[in-house]
Amino acid sequence: MKSTSTFLPLLATVTVLSGCMSDQQFLASNQQAALNATTSRAKFELNCQDVTPSVLSSKVTQARVGYQHTEYTIGVRGCGKQAVYITYCLNPQTCNAIADTARIGNQ
Repeated sequence: MKSTSTFLPLLATVTVLSGCMSDQQFLASNQQAALNATTSRAKFELNCQDVTPSVLSSKVTQARVGYQHTEYTIGVRGCGKQAVYITYCLNPQTCNAIADTARIGNQ
């Protein structure tokens, strides 16, 4: 019986750890959702339906409450204008794009 009581916690630990993603996998899993959120925001702010987003940088960060989230710096161009956004995602369903430029610049 001792071997069973030792084996179950070990099995549970291995199961939990095997479900974890690397930072690169986490970034990849959220990137398209971040681009979509940023594109939607930029279309409104630039008053332009034909925008092109580009990921300038990305990283995984730790929130105050202990949750990890992805952070992307995304540049967007369209209709002779450009802007930079910081987009945060907890997961692909929860992304928020925030303008990082004080003004909308012309190309």
